Amino acid sequence: MRGVSVLLALLLGAAACTSGAGSTPPEGYDAGEVDAREGCGPISYDDVRGRPPSYLPKKELDRFANDHAVCAGVWLRTGRGFIPQGVTVAGGTAWVSGFNGASPVHYRYCIIERVDVRTGKVVDRLDPVAGQVGDRDPLKCRHGGGLVRDDHGLWLVETTRLWLIDPETLEVERVWALTPPLRGSFAVVDGGGRLGVGRWYPHRRAQVDWFDTDTILGSSVLDVTSDMASGSTSAPPATQGAVWGSFGGRPAAAWFAQSVTRCGVLVGPAGTHRRAFVPGAEGMDLVGDDSLWVVSEAGAKRYQDLGGRPVVPMLLRLDVSDFARWQRPHCSV
Repeated sequence: MRGVSVLLALLLGAAACTSGAGSTPPEGYDAGEVDAREGCGPISYDDVRGRPPSYLPKKELDRFANDHAVCAGVWLRTGRGFIPQGVTVAGGTAWVSGFNGASPVHYRYCIIERVDVRTGKVVDRLDPVAGQVGDRDPLKCRHGGGLVRDDHGLWLVETTRLWLIDPETLEVERVWALTPPLRGSFAVVDGGGRLGVGRWYPHRRAQVDWFDTDTILGSSVLDVTSDMASGSTSAPPATQGAVWGSFGGRPAAAWFAQSVTRCGVLVGPAGTHRRAFVPGAEGMDLVGDDSLWVVSEAGAKRYQDLGGRPVVPMLLRLDVSDFARWQRPHCSV
């Protein structure tokens, strides 16, 4: 599966990596420094796969620092309010989690879409994600902040619950409650296969709690508690997503996406090696050594309608092979 994923990434890079002229760069963008860097990007509006949303204010992409590394982009179907939050990629398929931002706050139920990254076509969709914890009352998932995949299936996290979903059928297999202080804001899988459940806080340091999924599945527990965690890792404030990998020749570790819809920053272990990143970056998935897939909410209708948000694809693939030379952020989160 991994070999197929890497091959697909290379094909996408060759097909979609043409130099594209963007609109007026955002504040802090250093055109001289960024444009001098070599990469398969930046891509143009016409390079992005799929059908562009009709609500976009213009037919061109905005530039952002390190967009020279963007090799492919995909428009997701966000016209009816879908806001992407998590992503995992295998072969030619991306599974994207999110919620309907057009719904009232208490009805923003989780959605999972299976997308063909070569065409942008939605192959399958689970809307809403619904189930029950053991024999407790039926319920619906809200927000869908993190999505990862392992041999067991798709792991979806929301604030108070953990879901296991079949990646082929999108059927809900099991649901667990997350007890405080656990909080399911984003998710990551480490090099040993542990599931990381991340807590989001806007102004104070966050945390990733690590769990052995075999242990969870092999037990009869309905509530996942912090006592079941095998360890924890500190994360920066305003962390929206995380990925496990080796960047810039450094040892493999958890890296974190901090973002708002106008700015993105990729942050290394213990807050080190901060680099400019995709505005609105949320979930991430590293395929092979150098292909980093990212979902961004900046292009979602809810935020584009507010005005002043950069036009970027909702799903992007970046080549991180020259990460050591990436530009530092000029914006703050």
